[in-house]
Amino acid sequence: MTVLGSLPYLNVKPLIYPFENGQLPMGWSLKYAPPASLAEMLHNGEIAAAPVSSFEVLRSRDLVAVPGVCISSRAAVKSVVLLSRVPFEKIHTVALDSGSLTGAAMVRILLAETFDLSPIYKNTDPDIRIMLHESDAALLIGNAALEFRPVGLRVMDIGQGWKDLTGLPAVFALWAGREDLLTAEIAAILIAARDAGLEKIEHIADIESPKLGLTRSACREYLEQIINYRLGKDELASLEKFAALCKKHNLTLGATEGHVRFCNVG
Repeated sequence: MTVLGSLPYLNVKPLIYPFENGQLPMGWSLKYAPPASLAEMLHNGEIAAAPVSSFEVLRSRDLVAVPGVCISSRAAVKSVVLLSRVPFEKIHTVALDSGSLTGAAMVRILLAETFDLSPIYKNTDPDIRIMLHESDAALLIGNAALEFRPVGLRVMDIGQGWKDLTGLPAVFALWAGREDLLTAEIAAILIAARDAGLEKIEHIADIESPKLGLTRSACREYLEQIINYRLGKDELASLEKFAALCKKHNLTLGATEGHVRFCNVG
């Protein structure tokens, strides 16, 4: 049995479209969980691969990534946002979505680099009302961020913030797995699934937009123009910059050197 992990977010749908639509290989199954939970399942060997936080891949010795595949944005991403009740330079407390790894690390970097801030951070469930009741600002990710209407709040789009800071795209996730479980055959199937999914954006938008309360055009724009699924030289450069800034701001990368290792695809 080969078990794949998947994020329960709109931006993952093109990567898993064939698997959710009758083309899951015999003996394979899908398991949905937020980023932090997927990372734990990967390390425990419960799943063979998952679109896991780039921060987790950078800090983990046992994980390798599928070449050429990512979830990233070249500017504003809309689905990873910091919402604040106060001006950003006056933030003292931040509630972080407990499921987030890359977004949480980028928030810490952006507030430190842009505003010279070191606020108190608290991991919490992604209930924006409670988060903003207890903290000055809150990180919201995924579908919850896309659906929320931030009336009266200041908004920092983490994708745009990263672009402004580094001049590079923000790489939020990579298809990755443990080196002993993510085989060349699995990797090749994941790459092919990405390519097939990108040809079905219109259909995905038709299906997913009513679930999220988004217009079909907004959903399609998000998947076609905002999210990028190809890991190129700019994305690789961004991962290196991310690792360097994580180290600069004491965000633990463990014993690794902060480099992504890739699996063999045959």
